[in-house]
Amino acid sequence: MSIKRTLYIALILLPVILFAVLYSLIRKPTINVLSDEAFQLEMWDEPMAKGFATTEFRWHDGKASFKFNLSDSLPNAYAGLSVANKIEPLFSLTNYELRIKLRSEENVPLIFRINEYIEDYTDKNRWDTYLLCSKTESITKGENEIRLKVKDINETPNWWYAINQAWATKDIHTEKSEISELTLVFENGVPLGKDILIDIQEFKMVYDSSAFSPYLIALLLYYIIFATFYFIKRAKAKSEVKYVVVPIKEIETKGEKAKGKDVDIVSFIGENYPNPDFKVSDVANHFKLTENEVSDILKEYCDKTFRQYLNQIRMEEAKRLLKESKQQISSIAFSVGYNNVQHFNRVFKEYTGVSPTVFKSGKEGESEE
Repeated sequence: MSIKRTLYIALILLPVILFAVLYSLIRKPTINVLSDEAFQLEMWDEPMAKGFATTEFRWHDGKASFKFNLSDSLPNAYAGLSVANKIEPLFSLTNYELRIKLRSEENVPLIFRINEYIEDYTDKNRWDTYLLCSKTESITKGENEIRLKVKDINETPNWWYAINQAWATKDIHTEKSEISELTLVFENGVPLGKDILIDIQEFKMVYDSSAFSPYLIALLLYYIIFATFYFIKRAKAKSEVKYVVVPIKEIETKGEKAKGKDVDIVSFIGENYPNPDFKVSDVANHFKLTENEVSDILKEYCDKTFRQYLNQIRMEEAKRLLKESKQQISSIAFSVGYNNVQHFNRVFKEYTGVSPTVFKSGKEGESEE
């Protein structure tokens, strides 16, 4: 084999070999929470001890079931499960994704929370000095499949900053590399005084291979450049290179704005406003329009932007529920599309001039302290 051919083979194989070695060194194993001996899924005892909930946790055939009933007589009732490493006090979920299959008897919000150690700050004897990050997922009645990147569990509540004021004006950069506990919490928005059963059929923490995307892109670019160089060189060797310039004429067509979709768009928004992730792009994709076209139609129809119109629907429905139902404010917030009760309270007060509590009491005319 000639030196030249050997060099070509080396240039082809070496990047793949290097990538395979890098992948094997960086990639982390899948953690099956339901069977991994190093990890433990268990029920919180505190809600039961303090009377916030009655809870029951069972294992059966390698699966777990969690039954709970949140108290309707105590405020801020909650129940939950926790995942911790039995061997090490801290564990890493950098570039991991949660993959969970579960069955629920009710539509409920499920809050994923992570307690992460902060170097030179966290007191291991005080749980509230760990950085608290959360993310809420909507669980529907029946079978559910959740895929959640751990990096997206990134919402820190205001009360944590109130306790840890040293971080109130700082940017906290977290890699999710020193986690003490991952918890699954059921609280705001869950029906009170009702037995709810959650069957967990699968609970895995899988290393997210998308972390290797930059390396794959670099590898692809390398082979594109290599192939381009190789074929150009071959073409030159044949001395029969011909360049054909084909002009491409770009034709722009401007479609006429869809007629008669005003009512359909408004109805679609009215059907989907409870979805907390509902966006103007969802409307545009459904009706095969651009976002600007949707905005123009709404502006012409009701002289409001999409966000203004969506908030108006949510707030009017919230007002109706506050007056006509006995639901808690947190449950109403969840039912009209807000996962965060504090955010709902703030938007409601901006819209009506009073808090939901005052509005529900019927004392709108009285000033709030």
